[in-house]
Amino acid sequence: MYNLSSISKIIRSERKKKKWSQQQLAEYAGLNRTTIGSIERDDYSDVGIRKIERILGLFNKSLAVKDNGLPTLDQLGAQNNKDLDG
Repeated sequence: MYNLSSISKIIRSERKKKKWSQQQLAEYAGLNRTTIGSIERDDYSDVGIRKIERILGLFNKSLAVKDNGLPTLDQLGAQNNKDLDG
């Protein structure tokens, strides 16, 4: 599962693969260089999700939402009932 820290690493790695400077990436994404630097340092204090999507799009990547694998309350209740019955 990816977290913000791994997204920062992916962005930095993809930028370096393309041999782009932070300034070049900022220009392509329509952002400023300090924003790119903040993201690569895993500092999201002033960064919105649209900016991340814009950057990832330049690398043909996107954000996705997925279940984290934890059971729902209904599933836990059903399992508890099964354990009590069986």
